[in-house]
Amino acid sequence: MIVFWLLIAAAAGMTAAQDVFPGNAVFHSGWYNALNVAAIAGAAFQRQKNSIALFGAAIVVLSGVAAGLMGPDTHTVVGSPGATVTDDEIGSAFVFPLAQPDADPQSLTVSLRSGSSLVSIGAHRRYWGSVIMWQTPRVAVWVTAADAAGNRLTITQPTNGTFLSPVLAMQQSTVIGGMNVKYDTFAVPAERRTVKAVLFDAQQASHLGPQSPANGGAAILFAVADRGDRPVPGGIGIVPSGSQGKIGGLILGAQAADYPAVVVASAPYLPALIGGLLIVLAGAARTAFRSKT
Repeated sequence: MIVFWLLIAAAAGMTAAQDVFPGNAVFHSGWYNALNVAAIAGAAFQRQKNSIALFGAAIVVLSGVAAGLMGPDTHTVVGSPGATVTDDEIGSAFVFPLAQPDADPQSLTVSLRSGSSLVSIGAHRRYWGSVIMWQTPRVAVWVTAADAAGNRLTITQPTNGTFLSPVLAMQQSTVIGGMNVKYDTFAVPAERRTVKAVLFDAQQASHLGPQSPANGGAAILFAVADRGDRPVPGGIGIVPSGSQGKIGGLILGAQAADYPAVVVASAPYLPALIGGLLIVLAGAARTAFRSKT
């Protein structure tokens, strides 16, 4: 009987781990789920067993295997302030809050669109079917552009001139000077310019030598090009976060600040997990009662 309970504990524990430590890629591996099934199968073939506990553990394991093999891989959904981003892996959309760079990140809440209603996610875990979601901070860059006379210019996406986007999500990365840095691109249609913005965080910016920010903060490198992607004269420059500078005939400013993204991870369906575990406990209590009497 000891072997039976050890196998039940192993099977239930491996499944519950998906809920306790969501997002780990090992939960999606075939060998992990095969071991989980092997544990419950081993318990079922024991000569001495508790049928109630075995039934509850089977519910737990099936919910875990379904999440591990058929649930979405762990991924992060990123959006700009005010944007609605559809996540095809879960078949729903996230609505990101409007925000300025000086907003308190703790006060910003992303919402999940569920039918006609919105469900707030926040910093704590939010269960939604067989998915766990939670917010995580990441750096975004608010940018401004003006002409040489100081007249404010409209900023758009490079491939969509009708989409106004003064906030860069910085989802792409490259290596500059041995440092892995984030970058993004925007367009200034009025001046027929395309601008690449490269973010150096505070630690990386400290290695920029004379161009390191005096306040020890982040810095943004701007590279201005024409519509043919040809660099313009004087089109490369670095500005500290919260400042602006004259680069390539434009006055460019940037402010780096935290903005929420959403981590989506599969997990066992919570009612099935809790219900199965309660059945296991009921079986264990029945065994304990019988042993005493």
